[in-house]
Amino acid sequence: MRQISNIQLFALIVTFEIGSTTLFVLGVGAKRDAWIVVLVSFLFSFILLWIYTEIPKYYPKQNFAEILTDCLGVILAKPLLLLYSLYFLGQATHNFYEFGALIKMTALPTTPLTVILYLFIVVMVYILNKGIEVIARSIEVFLPFLFFFLLAAYFLIMISGDFELENLLPILGDGLQPVLTEAPKVVGFPFGETVVFLVIWHYVQKQPHIRKTTYIAVTVSTFLLLIAQIIFIAVLGAELTATSEIPLLEALLSVHIAMIFTNLDIIGVFIMFIGGFYKTAIHFFAFCLAFSWLLNKTNPKWICIIFGLALPMISILRFESLSDQRWKGMEGNVYNILIYAILPLLLLLIIKVKKKHKKM
Repeated sequence: MRQISNIQLFALIVTFEIGSTTLFVLGVGAKRDAWIVVLVSFLFSFILLWIYTEIPKYYPKQNFAEILTDCLGVILAKPLLLLYSLYFLGQATHNFYEFGALIKMTALPTTPLTVILYLFIVVMVYILNKGIEVIARSIEVFLPFLFFFLLAAYFLIMISGDFELENLLPILGDGLQPVLTEAPKVVGFPFGETVVFLVIWHYVQKQPHIRKTTYIAVTVSTFLLLIAQIIFIAVLGAELTATSEIPLLEALLSVHIAMIFTNLDIIGVFIMFIGGFYKTAIHFFAFCLAFSWLLNKTNPKWICIIFGLALPMISILRFESLSDQRWKGMEGNVYNILIYAILPLLLLLIIKVKKKHKKM
């Protein structure tokens, strides 16, 4: 079986978590305290991450379908596999449409969205059919560039002259209520989305290090997200940030340093490309795996090709515009909570009970 190293797992999680989240403000309902929402949600997410990384301790070599079958039997395992595969497909279409729409808006305004999506899905399907280790290696190559461009963008914005820390004051001026209200949404996105790695854990070479690697990766990505939230609010102000479609590009366009560093929106386009492409790819790969297991297939190649060619049309038919895509992203909260919180917790409890009874 093809495997990935813990360094590659780190690259996968960081790129997945960053995704397109640096392009807009999380927890925007808390206004200037949006960065506190991210921090609080990050702390709560450790509970979810502990659950996700506890399951492979009991089944280090088995895939997610085999774990479900062993714990629940085939009758219950099949419907759950279908549920998770549909969730992963839904997330893939959501990320894919957003990624394509942002590229069209910023870099290719005269190119039809359908053409943009099909160009990228051909590359995506080609990479996915090469296997998990090729996906991991390619992300491992691009991650240093992603870090460089993110940190360069943050640095240039901060020294541009429009960075005003006063825009973040007063801290908790409206109390804790807005922060606590927004926190569950941010726990679900982006932290709850790491449930996708339940179908990837069995590819990791050194299973005992999964939890440590995951915690480090999520901490690094959260640090980058925190900086992004603070910069957006400090440069644009809470009100403009909340209404801006792509705050990162707005902030980058404000950079004018000695008339040399100007029009830096290309940095934002690169960040969008890497984050959006790989977040879509990981969700779509998880769907292909789960659906192939559902059909008792070991190789997801043809599922990847067939659904890959359909993915652009599914995405375009599902969403009318970028605003519609973001609005629909708020739908199905109960369904999402079931997928990323309730079912993994119940699965872990069943595993622990079964293992305890076997020892008795």
